[in-house]
Amino acid sequence: MSSSMFRRRSRARVRRHRAQWRRIAAVPLTRCANPACGELTPKHQACPACGRYQGRQVLPPRER
Repeated sequence: MSSSMFRRRSRARVRRHRAQWRRIAAVPLTRCANPACGELTPKHQACPACGRYQGRQVLPPRER
């Protein structure tokens, strides 16, 4: 018995699906909202330099 052709995927669709594991997502960086700091910070994370997130101090500041 052969496999059912009812939901056959095209070769291009299968290869595109299999190629997704190689994708490396670059972390989007933004400037820190703290005017005294202004370093590049990953989005939705506390600034590693000054320790602030959304205007609050959430981590101890890193020594420079």
